[in-house]
Amino acid sequence: MKFVKIVVLLCLFVGVANAQSEDKVILNGSVLSEGFDMGVDSSEKQRDWLSQEPEYMKMSFPAHQRWAAVFVTVGPPTDPPRPDIDLSAYKTLVIEMRGHAGGEVVEIGIKSSTQPDNGREKKITVKLDADWKSYPFPLSKFEGADLKHIYVVAEFVYNNKTPQTVYFKNIKYVK
Repeated sequence: MKFVKIVVLLCLFVGVANAQSEDKVILNGSVLSEGFDMGVDSSEKQRDWLSQEPEYMKMSFPAHQRWAAVFVTVGPPTDPPRPDIDLSAYKTLVIEMRGHAGGEVVEIGIKSSTQPDNGREKKITVKLDADWKSYPFPLSKFEGADLKHIYVVAEFVYNNKTPQTVYFKNIKYVK
């Protein structure tokens, strides 16, 4: 009987390990996976407010901007035509985030290679805690994004004139 229990437990462990290995890791800590890049911009063209720390990324959204965004892209950020990746096999985008003090608000989005850069892509608003937390975003909520042709695999958008600091790490797509 002990042998059967060990075999069952081993099969469960291997199944969990295989399921985790099927995740599409975009950012591990603060290190991008091969094939991805990151851009930063704001309405007033400020681009010096994103920093890479050893274990996470720090966004110090600047003051007096109509909008500010950090975007993770397939390849370097570029004008159309753009490269893309098929993420249609995945169900959820998961990002670990926290606010500097808690209560910070950020919008999370994704974008297809053919969607225009007008800020109208569907985004999900999140109010952050001061402690690290994994935030799951069902891909079905990003209406208008063609999951077979994703160019921006994750974006962080801020639409307030008051500065705030937000941290993120470990971006992945899960089945």
